[in-house]
Amino acid sequence: MENRLSALEQQLLDLQQKVEQLEHRMDAGAQLIEPTEIKAKQRLQPVLEPSVQAPSEAEHLAALAFTFTNFITLSGRSLIVLGGAYLIRALTESHMLPASAGVAMGLLYAVLWILAAGRSAGKGLNGDATFHIVVATVIAFPLIFEATVHFHFLGHQSSAIALGFFSALALGIAWRFSHQAMAWIVAMAGLMTAVILIVNTGTVLPFGAFLLLLGLSTLWLGYERKWSLLRWPVAMAVDFVVLGLVLRAIGPERSESPALVIGLLMALVGTYLASFAVRTLVRGRDIVPFEIVQTAASLLLGLGGSVIVVRATHAAVEPLGAASLVLGIGSYAVAYAFISRTHGKNVNFYFYTALALVFALAGLRLLLGDSLLVISFCALAVGVTLLGRRFDHAALLLHGFTYLLGAAWVSGLLSDAGASILGEAATLGRESGWAGWLVLLVSIGCALTLNRKRESQVGLMTRVARLGQVGLLVILLGGTVIYLLAVLLMRLLGRPLDPGGVATLRTVVFACSAVILAASAHRWEIHEMGWLAWVLLGATGLKILVADLRVSGPSFLFLAFGCIGIAFILVPRLLSKASQERHPE
Repeated sequence: MENRLSALEQQLLDLQQKVEQLEHRMDAGAQLIEPTEIKAKQRLQPVLEPSVQAPSEAEHLAALAFTFTNFITLSGRSLIVLGGAYLIRALTESHMLPASAGVAMGLLYAVLWILAAGRSAGKGLNGDATFHIVVATVIAFPLIFEATVHFHFLGHQSSAIALGFFSALALGIAWRFSHQAMAWIVAMAGLMTAVILIVNTGTVLPFGAFLLLLGLSTLWLGYERKWSLLRWPVAMAVDFVVLGLVLRAIGPERSESPALVIGLLMALVGTYLASFAVRTLVRGRDIVPFEIVQTAASLLLGLGGSVIVVRATHAAVEPLGAASLVLGIGSYAVAYAFISRTHGKNVNFYFYTALALVFALAGLRLLLGDSLLVISFCALAVGVTLLGRRFDHAALLLHGFTYLLGAAWVSGLLSDAGASILGEAATLGRESGWAGWLVLLVSIGCALTLNRKRESQVGLMTRVARLGQVGLLVILLGGTVIYLLAVLLMRLLGRPLDPGGVATLRTVVFACSAVILAASAHRWEIHEMGWLAWVLLGATGLKILVADLRVSGPSFLFLAFGCIGIAFILVPRLLSKASQERHPE
């Protein structure tokens, strides 16, 4: 029994060894088969790629075929819609429908297709929406034209209102579903219809108001949807129509009321600038080229056109002046807001201060007489110049110079000084009176407030402001001194000065002025005074050669050459010393 059990155990061990050997052989075979299968797959892969790409090309061709088919289908549907519109027109022309009913049905028909365009756009079917809006514009805008010109169903104001309604509805849908093509189609159709109606009816005001609203709509579509190109053609059309309105208002045949014309012109200025202010101040954006160009056009056509219309029609200037002054104050307030936020170092600050200057000058000129205007300009010159120095803003310094220049012009001091410097001896006179003395004192005070900084910290606009302030002071003060000396010598001699004496007097004053400028540049470290000293010195030397040698006698020439010679010695030394102090070795 034991022998049998031992034999059975031996057989089981042999069977186990054979099974293990078989497993080892199967593992080795699997390792040999795997690389072979990978290589076979790599060989088969290029063969299978064409069969994978083939369906994509077929799908592409099918998509093209579907697009073409869809285009034809939409075209057929649009033609059927147009057929319906012509059916309504045929019923109207055959008097089967009253003209009022036919026009109303046509307009309602167009509204339905505008709404259908919005429905398609809401579903993402942009192609359907484009076809529907094209059909709607082809129906609506020509129908408005015919209802105004041919059927006389719509008056001029009603026609403009209808244009506004259809444009607002379609542009609202375009904005809601961000459909730029729809906005372009409607805006261009409305623009062309308004222009054609202006030409055919001879009425500008209501259709100009519609174009202004259309321009504002496209402006805000550009802000909200980044459709920046759409606002350009509409704004250009608005500007040209406004120009035509101004020319009609001052022409021999004045069909529009001057008050309404001025209202539309100021609406052009106010609405565009208010939109720009919201974008730049509330939303914190920088001025873009369109806003700069349209602001210039609005000021020239709106504000300038209003002034022209007021002068030509003798309308009341107070409302226009008050509106302009309010806009100027508002522009300064907006500019001050940019000072608070960004310290006035961005383009928005300069933009709104320039607007404020234009509005303030125009408003004060329209509201005040010459005496009050001089006082106002002088007060503004002092205040704005001090603010410019306080906030270190060259733009405000330039504004101070501009107000001062306006005061010198209105008071007559500038013309008096010019006559004293350039006129003949017989033209020496003074008509500015107390206003001229006030302007002269203010000019001296503003020149004394000029910023004194190192040359590396002085910008271009600050240099221009300095040159303007100092140059104006030299002209006003030099002309006044020449006049006073001429009067004093006339009383001492008992007769007026002859041309030679006047020429020598001017040479002496100019030479002394050059020396004073050079000394001031050295004392106050204002480099621009040195530039003006060189210019004045050269101009005086040229004047002696051109004028003094021709009209002055030997005694006067002796005095003139002596003064200019001393000036030629002192000015370079003073300026050289000032330069050495600014740039020590």
